[in-house]
Amino acid sequence: MPKFNPSILLVDDQEDNIYTLERRLKKDGYTQLTSAKNGTDALQLVNSNPYDLILLDLMMPDISGLEVLEEIKSDPTLRHIPVIMITASDEREIAAKCIQSGADDFITKPFNSTILKARVSSSLNKKMMHDMETQYFHKIEEEKKQSDELLHSVLPKMAIGDLKSQDYLKPRRYEDVVLLVSDLVSFTSFSEENSPEAVVESLQSLFEHYEESMSDYGFEKIKTIGDAFFAVSGIHTFANQPIISAIELAVQMQRIASESPQKWKLHCGIHKGPVVAGIFGKQTLQFDLLGHTVNTAFRICDYSEANEILLSQSAWMSCRKQVRAKSKGILELKGGIHLELMQFTNFKI
Repeated sequence: MPKFNPSILLVDDQEDNIYTLERRLKKDGYTQLTSAKNGTDALQLVNSNPYDLILLDLMMPDISGLEVLEEIKSDPTLRHIPVIMITASDEREIAAKCIQSGADDFITKPFNSTILKARVSSSLNKKMMHDMETQYFHKIEEEKKQSDELLHSVLPKMAIGDLKSQDYLKPRRYEDVVLLVSDLVSFTSFSEENSPEAVVESLQSLFEHYEESMSDYGFEKIKTIGDAFFAVSGIHTFANQPIISAIELAVQMQRIASESPQKWKLHCGIHKGPVVAGIFGKQTLQFDLLGHTVNTAFRICDYSEANEILLSQSAWMSCRKQVRAKSKGILELKGGIHLELMQFTNFKI
């Protein structure tokens, strides 16, 4: 008995030959047998049904077996099906041409039951191995796709390209990067008063909407830390007027937060300057930025009031002709940093 129940198509214009093949194949345990009396019917069946093996008569009145074979083997979706040619004993030269055209084997009439069983079994084993390989490669492709999706969830797109091509992302210093940091007002009390599921769902929904807006403004998300959202322009994505775009993005994020079920208010800080970027970790990879500029951007955010967008004086200076702002004076931020901060009020018309 065969180890699986393959579907076999028998093609012959002689009913006696079909009958003999069916009887001998059923005796060997093959029960899914379909027959066709000519090449035209055979091609219609092959194009509409999956078969594991085709036994194909060489000489037929409408379309020859060789023509049917060539049609099957020229089709990328069908050529994996093994084909055994049925020939007369004096047709060996044509049988050889069939092998050259892609036939897997041939048997001669009258049929020898032992030879028939061996060649059918051999062809079906090859088909089964082909199917197993195909399933394996599909599994590998699916795992690769999942791996790529996982990388995209933790690393910027350009960083992934460099990592794949070089197997290593060399740390780099970027001189003029614009950073936007935001977090939610009163998030700590919200997280203490609600279930973990509600807290995570609220953040997930909010961050997804933020991410959808990033590329419109030339920014990319670097990471989230709790309820803090950290995005930059000037590393892999570039805005024409990055400070203006950062303010516009901050305003958009405020709108998204205010329209959420929790009607969140935001702290927002914007700063610019040099950073060092690289991939950190081995078992768990993370693309991150380091440097005084990063620390300052987070501290500016910490200092901002609810729905206030604060800019460092250096960031505001690069867009002062287009942005109205109010100085909050030179303030001492966490870490002993003294910096003049500017509160965004509106854009100049």
